[in-house]
Amino acid sequence: MKLIIDVRTREEFVKEHIKGALNIPHYDLQFHEDFLKDKDIILVCNTERRSAIAQKKLIGMGIESTTMTLAEQDNHEWVKNTIICAMNIVHIKEGQLEAFIGKAMMLCQATEPLVGFLGSRVLKADGMSGIGSFVPGDLSELKTNPEKLILLTYWTSKEAHEKSHHIPEFKELFDLLPEHLTQVPYEEFYEVMK
Repeated sequence: MKLIIDVRTREEFVKEHIKGALNIPHYDLQFHEDFLKDKDIILVCNTERRSAIAQKKLIGMGIESTTMTLAEQDNHEWVKNTIICAMNIVHIKEGQLEAFIGKAMMLCQATEPLVGFLGSRVLKADGMSGIGSFVPGDLSELKTNPEKLILLTYWTSKEAHEKSHHIPEFKELFDLLPEHLTQVPYEEFYEVMK
C-alpha cells in the first residue's frame, strides 16, 4: 500500500489535502524516521518544490520515496476545509506571566474537546529583529515591556469559535485572565491562507 505524505504545513493540509494522505511537514521528517522506514512513500505538495526538498531529506536518512506531480494530484479526490485563526495579543502585568500562562493552559485544556477546535499556539515576544524592523543595529536582546504574548486558536469556523465563549466552563476560565493583563485584549479573526 502506498503512503501519501503531504509535506506542507499543518494549516495548509487542513485547508485542503488528498483524501487519505498523512501530514508530515518536510521540516518534521526527522522526527518520523522510524515510522517511514520500509514504507512505499509518495511525497506531495502544492508546487512540487517542498516534495523535492523532502525527498532529499529522506535520501539522507536512507529512505526511498517518489514525488507526485501536480498533474498526478488532479487524479485524486481532495478534501477541502476552512481554517480560521482567532488571535489575541495580551500584555502581561509585571510578575504575572506564570500565573497568566497557568490559567491560559487550563483554558486551552477546556477548549480541546470542543467541536470545531483545531489547536492552539502561545507565542512569547522575545526581542526584536532590527533588520526585520528596518532599524539599524542588533535589537535581538531588547526586552519587551510589558511582557507580550500572542494567543492563537484555530477553528473550523468563526461560529465554532463564538460558541466556545458561551460554554460555562470556558467562560469561567476565560474570565480569570484579565486580572493579569495591563490592558483588555481584542480578538481578531484571520482566515489561514498558507
